[in-house]
Amino acid sequence: MPENDCPGPVPGLGTFMAEDTTEGTPRLGKVTAWDGNAVHLRPPGGGTVWTAAPSGLRRPTDEERALIRILTSPVTASGPARRARQTCPEPPVVLSVDLVPPAVPAPGCATCALAADWERYHLRTHDQSAAADFRIEMRNHPHTEPKLTLPADPPERP
Repeated sequence: MPENDCPGPVPGLGTFMAEDTTEGTPRLGKVTAWDGNAVHLRPPGGGTVWTAAPSGLRRPTDEERALIRILTSPVTASGPARRARQTCPEPPVVLSVDLVPPAVPAPGCATCALAADWERYHLRTHDQSAAADFRIEMRNHPHTEPKLTLPADPPERP
């Protein structure tokens, strides 16, 4: 769109503009796109892009420019936060690529033997998650007698 056909100022890409609102607080934004009928602006420091009519935009005042400088200035760490960022207190964690060996079933336990068969099957089919489930089942499966045995018959009611 030629400049003389535009109803308002033609802001350049990357320039900051202000849009007056009904609340009284102007919206400040950096021009990110211009399609002839609308200007797309992003708030200083980032945020959601909004669209405005070119006729509703104006150049920011000195106070608004000062606020834009504050909102767009990078913040550098200083003091204890900066020192903590520069050092690495712990070595990085390195995860092993070695597979966990298959679990060994408890001797004479039919449940563990079945779980071990399923674990071996899933290891052959490369389903590590399912194999781990059966390995955990073998580990958590009780192999000792419970400490409290309940009588088979319920107590008599008085």
